[in-house]
Amino acid sequence: MSHGHDEGDEGCTGSCGADAGRRGFLRDGLMAVAAITLVAGASAPLEAMSRRYARGIAGGAAVTYDVPAQDGATIDRANKVILVRYHGLVHAFSLECPHRGTMVEWQPENARFYCPKHKSTFQPEGTRIQGKSPRSLDRFKVSVAGGKVTVDTGVVFDADADAAGWAAAGVRVG
Repeated sequence: MSHGHDEGDEGCTGSCGADAGRRGFLRDGLMAVAAITLVAGASAPLEAMSRRYARGIAGGAAVTYDVPAQDGATIDRANKVILVRYHGLVHAFSLECPHRGTMVEWQPENARFYCPKHKSTFQPEGTRIQGKSPRSLDRFKVSVAGGKVTVDTGVVFDADADAAGWAAAGVRVG
C-alpha cells in the first residue's frame, strides 16, 4: 500500500481514497476553524476602528478660530472640527459621526447635523436626536481669549463615557 497518492493515481492500492477523504476532512475543518478565528479576531479591531474614527483628529493639535459673531456652524474639514455657536455658547465637535466615522453635514434649514451614511441626526449643540449613532457627537475642549476660540483636539469628551465633561465642554460668549 502506498500513501501520498490520490485515488486513481498509478501506484495507489487499497486505502488511498480513504486517506484522501480524511485529509480533505481535516483540511476543510482546519480552514473552517481558521475562518472563524479570523472573523472573531476581526470584530475587536473593527470596534476599535469605529472608536478611532470617532476620535479621528490627527495629532491632537490646538486649532484657533475667531469667535463666531452669530449662531451657526463652521466646518473645518482639514482639522475635522465643527465649531458651533448656539444660544450664546460655543462648542467644538468632531466632524465624524460616532457610529462609523462618516463626516456629518450641517443642515441650516433644519438647524441640525446629519450623517448621510446611516441617517443619524444631531441637535446644534451635538446631542443625538435619532439614527444608528450610539451617542451624541464627541466634543473637544474649548477656551476663549482675546476674541479667539481655541479648540484642543487632543481632549475629547464622549457623552456616554464622561457626561459631566461633555456637558462642560463649551464656553459662553457675549
